[in-house]
Amino acid sequence: MTEAEVSSAERLKVLAKLADGLLPTDEGSFVVFGSLARGEYTTGSDLDWTVLIDGRADSLHLQIAHKLTSELEKAGFGKPGPTEVFGGLIFSHDLVHAVGGDEDSNKNMTRRLLLLLESTPINVAGSVDTHARIVQAILNRYVQEDASFIGSNKRPDRIPRFLLNDVVRFWRTMAVDYANKYRARAGQKWALRNIKLRMSRKLLFVSGFLMCLSWALEDRSQQDNDYEAQDLVDHLLAWTKRPPLQSLAEIVERYAPSLASDVFGNYDAFLAILDDESSRNSLEELSPQAAYEDGVFLGAREIATRFDTALTELLFETNPTLAKLVKKYGVF
Repeated sequence: MTEAEVSSAERLKVLAKLADGLLPTDEGSFVVFGSLARGEYTTGSDLDWTVLIDGRADSLHLQIAHKLTSELEKAGFGKPGPTEVFGGLIFSHDLVHAVGGDEDSNKNMTRRLLLLLESTPINVAGSVDTHARIVQAILNRYVQEDASFIGSNKRPDRIPRFLLNDVVRFWRTMAVDYANKYRARAGQKWALRNIKLRMSRKLLFVSGFLMCLSWALEDRSQQDNDYEAQDLVDHLLAWTKRPPLQSLAEIVERYAPSLASDVFGNYDAFLAILDDESSRNSLEELSPQAAYEDGVFLGAREIATRFDTALTELLFETNPTLAKLVKKYGVF
C-alpha cells in the first residue's frame, strides 16, 4: 500500500506537468478516478480521467480533451476502459440535476458517485477549485432534498438517506454490471474483474456507506443539537477529500483496532498481486472455466474472502452503536 501511495503521488505530479496550461482557469477541472485517485496505482493500472466542465459550453472544450488524450498516450498512461465512462468531457449539469429518473443513466450515476467516492483533481490552473465546487453542489442536492434534513424536525442521529440510497444503488449496479460484462465480453478479464469487485469496488461501497453513517456517529454530547443542513454538507465534503482507505482506517481505529491487520493486511496483499506483472497478466488471461484450478486466482480469492470477513465483523460485531446503525440503515 505504501509503494502504491508513493507511485500515485509521483504520477499525479507527472499529470500536473503534462496538463499545465491546457484548462480554462475558472470552469474546468482535470480529474482522475480509479486506482490513481485512491492512491493505489500499481503496475498495469489504467488511467480513468475526465475534463470536468462547470460553465458554458464551448467548442474548444473538446480540443482540450483531444490534446490531453494525445499527451497521456505519449506519456505511456493506460487508456480508460471501453465503456466510455471516462476519457473525455463531462459537464456538471447532469451530475447535479439528473439524480434518479429516466435521465439518470448508469453512466451518469457512475460518474457522480465516483466523483464523491474516489476522485482527485490534478493541481493545475483552477482544477481543484472547480472540482470542489461541483462536489459541493452534488452534496447540496442530496442534503437539501432529503426529508430528514428539511424543516425543523432535524435530529443529529439521522443520516443522509437520499445519498445512502444512491451509494447502495451504485454498489448493486457495479455488481450487476460485472455480470453483464462477463456476457458482453465473452469472459475477457473475468478473473481480474472478479477480484477487483470483491476488493477495491467493495472498498468504495463500504467507504460510501460509512460516510453516510458517520454523521450519526459523531459525538455531539458537548454541542448544541441545533445545526443547519450546511453543517452536514461540510461534514460529507471533508469525507470526500480523503482516499477510501484512509476513511476506512479512521473507522477501524475508532471502533475495531484489532481488525486493522485483517482489513489492511489483506488489502495490501491484493495490491501486491496487482503490482506483480506476472500475477496480473495471469488474472487478465484466465478463463472462468480454468479459474478455480489456478493458484493465483485461488490465492486472490482467499484474500478477498478474508477481507470480506473482516469488514463484516467491523460492521456487525465490534461496536454496538455502529452495528445498530448498520442494521437500521443497511437494508431498509
